[in-house]
Amino acid sequence: MANIKFLFALSIMATLAIKVFAIHCYQCGSLGKKKCGEPFKPEENMKFDCDKEVAPKYIKGLAVGVNATGCMIQIVESPLGGDTYILRSCYFGDTVHTDNGCVLDPQNVGQKLGSCSVCTTDVCNSSSSIAIQGILTVLLLSLTFMFS
Repeated sequence: MANIKFLFALSIMATLAIKVFAIHCYQCGSLGKKKCGEPFKPEENMKFDCDKEVAPKYIKGLAVGVNATGCMIQIVESPLGGDTYILRSCYFGDTVHTDNGCVLDPQNVGQKLGSCSVCTTDVCNSSSSIAIQGILTVLLLSLTFMFS
């Protein structure tokens, strides 16, 4: 029993230690790359090291030089004809309260944000991987309670 609790604590510490390093996200837009839309067809060149990304200046309240805290998928309504497209990118800001970080560049006049999903593991911003991440979290918690 003590071994299981020790392993669980060790896995939590390892997870927190990994968070210190830069996150990698898919970075693309379905307007310029159809494979970035739905269904998502990821390619190696779509993976991006968010440590190389500078936080957008239009996100309020971020300190200069802040690192990305997650990945995101934005569904955007185009100003031309009401079509929608998908943006996958690095996310900067609070990953729980996403109102401030899930914003569009105000220079792109006429665009409207339909939805925004944020996740916090490497290349988690593919549509299927966000759902898998949630299922794995529930499974891990269930196993922990079962064996404690």
